[in-house]
Amino acid sequence: MSEEASISVIIPTFNEESCIEICLQRLELAGVDELIVVDGGSDDRTRELAERRADKVVVEPGGVFSQMNRGAREAEGEILLFQYADGLPGEDAGAVIRRTLESPRISGGAFRLNLDRGGVFYRAVSRCAHWRNRLGFGPFGDQSIFVRAQVFSDAGGFPEDGALPDHEFVRILARNRSFRLLKEPVTVSTRRWERCGKLRTLLRHWRISLLYLIGMGRNRSTVTRGADALRKVR
Repeated sequence: MSEEASISVIIPTFNEESCIEICLQRLELAGVDELIVVDGGSDDRTRELAERRADKVVVEPGGVFSQMNRGAREAEGEILLFQYADGLPGEDAGAVIRRTLESPRISGGAFRLNLDRGGVFYRAVSRCAHWRNRLGFGPFGDQSIFVRAQVFSDAGGFPEDGALPDHEFVRILARNRSFRLLKEPVTVSTRRWERCGKLRTLLRHWRISLLYLIGMGRNRSTVTRGADALRKVR
């Protein structure tokens, strides 16, 4: 893939006025080509603030993965980067993505999780996330998943009726060994952990992942309820 391959960034939002401007400012420095904010029906100033910097701001009330699929349909880039509003990729993110996708065997990837607060607990969570990915659990959406636009379209996008659509999509790519986990970090806010409680949030993450992997996720109900609960606290 050419170094000049265009990158469209899709940012799903819902009441993100506290962080959307900072996220968009960082992305403007990251060497990407198009910023698309897909709002889920915010009742704060999210859309107003986004319109100052984003190339497109559209409304899609169907949930975070419906929002990201809608953003992909709106995008014009050859590469799609799905970026949560409370995450900050490195200023070299665009170059890193293009370099990763120079190999035609690689279809997509994700960044290493780095939580924005220090301390033993949060460092341990970041390290555990790294090993969780290596052991086959796969990254979640807050790790800034990126993919070739054509591959995303061919795969049908995120499976919106799935228990863990981001995880399921990554597993589709990983089956062909075409997904790359990067050493470069995306820095993610700890606000969910602070709001819901550190231990409770950690146990919920692992419980959802384990239930999914042992097959209960195929029945959807238990995992879907847990995944929905996580995504509401954003």
